[in-house]
Amino acid sequence: MCERYVLQRDVDELVAEFEVEEPALGPGGAAPPADVVPGARPPVVLERFRKGEPDAPPSRSLRALSWGLVPPGARDASAGPAAAHVRAETLLREPSSAPAALARRCLVPVDSWYQRRAGAAAGDEPRGAASAVSAADGSVLSLAGVYEFWQDPARAPGDPARWLVSFAVVTTAAEPGPDRPPGRVPLVVPRDLRDAWLDPTLDEAEDVAALLDALSRERAATALRTHPVPPPGA
Repeated sequence: MCERYVLQRDVDELVAEFEVEEPALGPGGAAPPADVVPGARPPVVLERFRKGEPDAPPSRSLRALSWGLVPPGARDASAGPAAAHVRAETLLREPSSAPAALARRCLVPVDSWYQRRAGAAAGDEPRGAASAVSAADGSVLSLAGVYEFWQDPARAPGDPARWLVSFAVVTTAAEPGPDRPPGRVPLVVPRDLRDAWLDPTLDEAEDVAALLDALSRERAATALRTHPVPPPGA
């Protein structure tokens, strides 16, 4: 499972790589965090229709979202970090993720992610038992994600802080092979399928299911490099 990831690209690189039109990253356009864990607010690529412009094409933006999906009906945001991942196999069936899968898909840029090695249980030297997974050619990877809007009922209407926009990374079973990470892994979206994954007009369940199948078929085409991370002090 992807427990944390690293992103070391600057905003300009991400804007160019993902053909972003609106690089809004909060106040001042803050630089992305290098080491990202659930609960952090890393940059995420999404595509939405502009308010008040129903006939205009969707606009692609880069925005800082909270990692850990909080569904609209949640009482509070405390469960967000625990919902950092959603399974591709049940993405369209689970009430907490199905609406987002149809209407609010996103791409999560990463340089590498950290994966617990096979046989390492949670709490069993998690850092010493980790592997780092990155693109073999050093390029930025885009992970499949979904995002949601949540209103904090404890805040007054009109308070900008009332809205929380959060996301989860879509995971799938790992491909077998000596150079592939074990267990469940993030679903990587190759360049030729990025537009389709972001497209908000692709909102029928059958079409999204077909897209997930296409991503699964192309997983082995993304060359990954996996190497062990030494334990602290090594």
